[in-house]
Amino acid sequence: MIGLDVGSTTAKKVSIEDGEIKYQIAGTHNWKDLITGIDGNDIISTGYFRKSIPHRASVTEITAAIYGVRHYFPDADVIVDIGGQDTKVIDVKKNNFIINDKCSAGTGAFLEFVANYFKIELKEMGSFHSRAKRIPAINNTCGVFALSEMISQLVAGYTQEEVIAGMHYAFARRISFMIPEAQKLVLIGGTVKNKGMLSALEDILQKEVLVPDEPQIVNALGALKYYC
Repeated sequence: MIGLDVGSTTAKKVSIEDGEIKYQIAGTHNWKDLITGIDGNDIISTGYFRKSIPHRASVTEITAAIYGVRHYFPDADVIVDIGGQDTKVIDVKKNNFIINDKCSAGTGAFLEFVANYFKIELKEMGSFHSRAKRIPAINNTCGVFALSEMISQLVAGYTQEEVIAGMHYAFARRISFMIPEAQKLVLIGGTVKNKGMLSALEDILQKEVLVPDEPQIVNALGALKYYC
């Protein structure tokens, strides 16, 4: 049995073999490569395209996130799942959730857009952030206007590293408005691998956040754990 999370930008496959978590990650359009030779009856699906793929059962992203996070942090009370096209904040204790899918400045696609603008890899943004000596104020939470501000700050003399750090803070500020008070806050999703964004969010929230070893596979793991 496997858990398969087919999201808006990536597909993740998880299995548990001899108690060890095994996983593979591919682009969404290549999800079939992950299940070559696997019968649909052995697949528990989740994610944006969960109903479009062969499966024994499907699990919502909210449920998958809760079960996946419990594997790493059983007492987590708030989960923030930052995806490519939306961000979900799940208050586990109050059984409540908020989804932001209307503003690109609160999604992974926004940071990918910033990386493309600077012609760098998304994974490089954290190291650029760490080299910033100043943090320019970028206050707009709308992606289009934030881009305009970013260009203005470059013209004003801020370095590329500093403007990237400023964009991380703008992104983190947008996310922070959605997060309720939490004793144990856990972040998941591929965007969480961006250390610059994570640092900005911790600074804004003034608290440490918890991140699983491989935050991108948590929902696939959760789908498998929920069913099994």
